[in-house]
Amino acid sequence: MKSSFLKISLATVVLVAILGGCGILKNLLDSKIEQHNTDSNTYKSELDQADNDINDALADIDGFGKTDYHDQIFSSPLCGVTIDCTDVSQGILYFNFDGTTPCFSPSRTRAGQIKVELINGNTWADAGAVLRQTFIDFRVTHLASGRSIEFDGVKTLKNLDGHDWWQFLLGQTTFSYESRSANMEVTFDNGATADWNHARTVTWSYHPANTVPGIPYAHIGFAASGDTTINGTSGIDSWGTNRFGSDFITYYNQPLLSNTYCGLWRFNSGELVHEVDGDDYTLTLGVDQNGNPSTGTCAYGFEVSWNVGNNSNSQVFSY
Repeated sequence: MKSSFLKISLATVVLVAILGGCGILKNLLDSKIEQHNTDSNTYKSELDQADNDINDALADIDGFGKTDYHDQIFSSPLCGVTIDCTDVSQGILYFNFDGTTPCFSPSRTRAGQIKVELINGNTWADAGAVLRQTFIDFRVTHLASGRSIEFDGVKTLKNLDGHDWWQFLLGQTTFSYESRSANMEVTFDNGATADWNHARTVTWSYHPANTVPGIPYAHIGFAASGDTTINGTSGIDSWGTNRFGSDFITYYNQPLLSNTYCGLWRFNSGELVHEVDGDDYTLTLGVDQNGNPSTGTCAYGFEVSWNVGNNSNSQVFSY
């Protein structure tokens, strides 16, 4: 079984996506806050997709363990990508994006390069292995809107537990990945720029049948949390300066938890807080119809509460 069976990151129903998608809340946000929410969701989803693509490719290259690809440049099953392996003996791969091939969900093109270096571990499958990803003019253009986002900078991805599929399917191990980025420069189609940082950990776990109360079937669990502390605030996931020059921060009060039994998008618990321009928005996942923590096996929905100027309120939504 390849490591591509599980994605390193899950494009979760995060606070910024919900704030951008709920019509009632959009009417409360000024255009700058609404745009920042959209930018935040795009930033996360595109870096998540890059992580997933790199992980899928390394499953075929055997995480730099193979030497058969030395001095080769080959087409990849990934969308619009060729992989340059001329420096594979040094633990380096170059993912080159053609900028023209439409990739779907949503339809978009990708251009530029991601240099991937194995800076710790003999292979990517090793516990503690670290990939350094250098984004060079990496531009994603959404074809429907024509809008684009470009990344220039460095992030790291750490394989905390290693890849041991047999132990995983016995429910005796987990797969955890730590993603970090400092001062990623983000450029938008209108020339505006932002400075982005993030620090988060995601974990996948396998639970055999009847090992979790209320769930009779074997299932996979997912957890995500911020993992740094700034100025006394812990659980921070992302922070920086947005395209309008405003400082922002997003942090977890509780990790996000979901599973394949209820549906990975139907989170059972978790709480995030998003702050920008003196306003704050809180997303509480895994609640019942009254907004209380769910006591059932699967939750009804989520609650969004906000404090915008002098307007404080909350509303419960179903998944």
